[in-house]
Amino acid sequence: MLGIKIDYEKRIYGFDLLRAFAIFCVIHGHGKHLLNGTMLEGFPWVPLPRGVDIFFVLSGFLIGYSFISGAAKTNGQLKFGKAMNFWERSALRILPNYYLLLAVNYFLVKSGILNGSVAKFSPWLFATFTQNLWYPFYDFFWESWSLATQEWFYLLFPLLLLFFTRNNRLKQSIVIISGFFIIIAIIYRINISGTVYDTFWWDVNFRKVALSRIDSIFFGVLAAWVRFFYAESWKKFALPAFISGIVIFLIMSSIPKNTESIYYNIIYLSLSPIFIALLFPLIDRLKDSRSVVGRFITVISFLSYSMYLLNLLFIQLIDKHYANLLANHATFKYLLFLLVTFTGSYLLYQLYEHPIATLGNKILHTSKMMYKRMDNGRSSGKTPEK
Repeated sequence: MLGIKIDYEKRIYGFDLLRAFAIFCVIHGHGKHLLNGTMLEGFPWVPLPRGVDIFFVLSGFLIGYSFISGAAKTNGQLKFGKAMNFWERSALRILPNYYLLLAVNYFLVKSGILNGSVAKFSPWLFATFTQNLWYPFYDFFWESWSLATQEWFYLLFPLLLLFFTRNNRLKQSIVIISGFFIIIAIIYRINISGTVYDTFWWDVNFRKVALSRIDSIFFGVLAAWVRFFYAESWKKFALPAFISGIVIFLIMSSIPKNTESIYYNIIYLSLSPIFIALLFPLIDRLKDSRSVVGRFITVISFLSYSMYLLNLLFIQLIDKHYANLLANHATFKYLLFLLVTFTGSYLLYQLYEHPIATLGNKILHTSKMMYKRMDNGRSSGKTPEK
């Protein structure tokens, strides 16, 4: 669809739908103020979850399940080759867009086209995803906070799994690793909860620090653990779990978000991924849709990473330079924002992300074939040709 080659057989439609919903929540959250004063103000008139929380839990679930099922096939031990393959492919998927948009943001802020401060920019910190590891950052490339959180999960989870599964205790290892990071995140939030924050600084200090949020991803890993080791219960209790998740979300939405409360400072950010994970067993049942709408949802899911990186940049440009554009037609302005975000993401994928990924995959494949030939030469006693 739209010239994007997608192997629909390998897609899990329910999670594509969830990912598309998550990116809508993110984009709408950044652009909903464009609807103020129109008939659509407050759209969709029901509380929405934070899209980033959905991405966190979904990432932990899908990656966690991949590693658990992979290790189970090799006597409960994670092989280094699988971890390395994951690191290589995730780097090809994430780093090109990230570094490109990092450079674009620096240029736009430096030239005054975009609001922000290059004083907050450190090449070393942003290059190593440590800009918000255990301390807050703000006023430059805001959206990178969640990428840093995920990148540290991508690095640490396989490493710890390699270490802990040496004794063939895969089932226990997942619980130990996940529990450790969940406890660490809660301790971090307890440690900083003594300071009084307004809403803005609460968001910067609690919600956008990697150490404070990495528990969200590991709740997704625990959901994958349940799906793999308790598959029957995963299916049997899918509907009750979904209803429970919705009830928890509605209760969370009704509780005042007081930045001085124990609930909001400590419990809320762990409760959010729990309610999301409870939705997964039922969503996992949704079948692939071959309709035009279903395929478009999959395309949105496919482009969600690029859309995440671009949408905030576009809304900042609109707010600063085109505040009076379509002043009497704010709804069209909102729709234009959505269209620009989708179009920009599509072009970013087609002209930059996909060509780099294709080239990278060819290089990785060539390297693996070379080492394979060398290994075959050694095992047969022959010397590889020079």
